Amino acid sequence: MANLGRKRLNPLLSLGAKYEKGGIAVMADSRYDLVCDYLKASPSYEAVMRKLAKQKSPHPLPKDFKAVAQVVSDFGAIYKMNEMDWWEKIGKRIYGISAPLPNVKVVGALNSENKELTNKWNGVNSVVVELPLNLTLPQALTQLRKQLATYNFSAALPKQTASLYQLSNSKLRIDTLQNGLTALRLYKKELPLWKIGNQLRLIPAQSFIESEASEILEDELANRKELLSIAASRLIRCAALVAENAARGRFPSDKSFSEAITTPYKRRAGRPVGTKKAKRKKAGA
Repeated sequence: MANLGRKRLNPLLSLGAKYEKGGIAVMADSRYDLVCDYLKASPSYEAVMRKLAKQKSPHPLPKDFKAVAQVVSDFGAIYKMNEMDWWEKIGKRIYGISAPLPNVKVVGALNSENKELTNKWNGVNSVVVELPLNLTLPQALTQLRKQLATYNFSAALPKQTASLYQLSNSKLRIDTLQNGLTALRLYKKELPLWKIGNQLRLIPAQSFIESEASEILEDELANRKELLSIAASRLIRCAALVAENAARGRFPSDKSFSEAITTPYKRRAGRPVGTKKAKRKKAGA
């Protein structure tokens, strides 16, 4: 039997923008490459988009119609553009800020040859410090940390530089987001849950090559399919919530909320139809 490891995923584009090139700054992140795909997978987004276009939708309108309608308006024609065009024309403007990214930088050094330095405000409030080089680095950092404690580093950006949308502070892994999209697509093709889990190799130790399934004992194969089915069901539930949160401008987030329309992605996980659990032998038999 072949030993199947994790499935390799296609590399994502790391999208961003530099202030010097167009007056918009976005820190590069590969998650931006998944935003439109998740919006397209959202039943709420499709229902609202079709309602606004006076088209019939297979999904009901969400209770928070206005919130989704705002996202539909802000994100634009995601169905009519390729993702790079969307990013250049729309994406970086709603995720970017109209100022250089707030990065820590060293302006220069004061010494006998360079006795004066100047620094200008660039739209982001900053603290200018002086660190004597005759201190050790630990000593300088200790003193700096104490003095910086009086400044509010968590303050929001000024309105003129704040972005319209921001990536959520999420612990969702990139591979989970990528696999989640694939799982939703395969689900729409009515592929059995165990096949989805097996194709994505969600549990490498339980995955197998289908053409070699006859070499696996019946009970063991049934157990593998059940575990893969459960893993696929969990991933699909997570991805469905990510899609629904994206339709409200929250990405990536798998937070559950009452307005989410996830019924199109619900299917009972468990042992495939036609298989039975092996009966346990009684003690002493």
